[in-house]
Amino acid sequence: MWTPSTAPDSALAALNRIAATGATAVRLTHLPADAAAAAIATQADSLGLRLYVDLPMAEGSAPRPDEARPQADASLDRLRSLANRHASITHVGLARGASTTGARRCDRLRRWTERIHDASASLHTYYVTPFVPSADQCADAVDHPLLDLRGHPRPTDQWRAWRAQVDSIGIGALGTWVDPDAASGLRVPHSAERQARYLETALSRLLDSTRAAPPVVFVARWQDEDASLLPSRRYGLHDAAGTPRPAATVVRGLYSGTQRTFAFPDGSAPPGTYGLVLVGWGLVAVLGLLYARSLFVRETAVRYFTTPGFYRDALRDGREVSFGANSLLLGLVGGSLGVTAARMAQLAAAQPETERVLAALPQVVGTALGPGLEHPTLAGVAVGGGTLVLLLLWTGSGVTMARLGTRFSMAQGLMLVTWPCWPVLLAPPIALATGPGAPLSPSLFALVLLGGGTLVLLSVTLRVLFDYWRVTDAPAWTLLPFVALSPLVLVGASLLVAARYGVSLSVLWRLAVYT
Repeated sequence: MWTPSTAPDSALAALNRIAATGATAVRLTHLPADAAAAAIATQADSLGLRLYVDLPMAEGSAPRPDEARPQADASLDRLRSLANRHASITHVGLARGASTTGARRCDRLRRWTERIHDASASLHTYYVTPFVPSADQCADAVDHPLLDLRGHPRPTDQWRAWRAQVDSIGIGALGTWVDPDAASGLRVPHSAERQARYLETALSRLLDSTRAAPPVVFVARWQDEDASLLPSRRYGLHDAAGTPRPAATVVRGLYSGTQRTFAFPDGSAPPGTYGLVLVGWGLVAVLGLLYARSLFVRETAVRYFTTPGFYRDALRDGREVSFGANSLLLGLVGGSLGVTAARMAQLAAAQPETERVLAALPQVVGTALGPGLEHPTLAGVAVGGGTLVLLLLWTGSGVTMARLGTRFSMAQGLMLVTWPCWPVLLAPPIALATGPGAPLSPSLFALVLLGGGTLVLLSVTLRVLFDYWRVTDAPAWTLLPFVALSPLVLVGASLLVAARYGVSLSVLWRLAVYT
């Protein structure tokens, strides 16, 4: 799997090095400019290589013909012209990272395949899918579907599951990522040695001469990409400067048949990090101390959960509404969401599916989320701080509207908004109990977060609005701006805006669950 240089000389040098490894096919992630493309095709003819070329289709969904035409038409015309002169160009890629789980998208791929066959009988079509065979529905819409197995923990099993249903299934991307900052050694997660061992194991099993093998296996990738949504994920057999990693030796040995076993240093496992755990349990300790030392918190807790009428009376009268205690509780709410977000970022950064989900988002969104996944602390600060700002804004709007009908202090506003947020305090212990080998798996945590988060949004918003209506004498119209700034409305509006700008929640769900 190769992204060719725009300079013909550099591209030809790299192609010669690829051929020297024993490779018989190369998948180009895009068709380069005319001069470079012609030079690559000519050289591939002389080297006996087959070229698979991805058309510039959008990530995330199989494109409609009218959507893809501006870029794909021009590339297809050039590719067809080259294929007529160069036997090495054999396959055209129609979709990469697309959602091929729906019949409508399969129809679009089928129409593109028919169009390409009509234009050139020598060209075959493929798409690259990350989905499990039970979810993908488009295998018969192209000539040769290929699997995206980057980071998959059991790539051989995934290919065999597919082959039980589709004989022509190949592998379009096989490999795992290297963290440029990781130390050396097999005991170090995402070290260069771990990448090499992954490819050694996978390729040895897939290319076993005693068993059925895929018709084509593309290793992802020849060299690191210059631009990546997750800079800590580098798939290249060579770094951006062209320096080979140990995996390059593995691929050369297995492809050429000159070496089957490889030795790498063990290294030392990195020490565990417990900062997030300490912060999480620190929040729990602060909450316990606040409950033990503050009579206001103990009495208000009893009123809130057992006698809500007395709680609203205290809120309406403005008595026993401790500004300091409520401010600290609000800070604990923000801190709890921050710890949960940081843990979510840690878990997501370790999942292969995360990269595909980011790629399916609009570029501006994926670019914004990438740093948070790379740096969980940043994600925690952003989410926790953003939550505090929005809750304070909501509190301020409620106080302002309530003063149109009665006296209402900021301390009352804090109490009104903060106490219904109590379910958020349960999130950190659940998040910290999630992970590989932990009581809660990441997938189950995601479901708990999705379902529980929705219920908490409804609960908080409805309880605050109900209490506001019961304890204030403000005109009814003042509810409108207060409702407009509520968490439920803000989240709903964000989802609508995301859908308006092409974010398909169903595609994101399928990428997260069925890959």
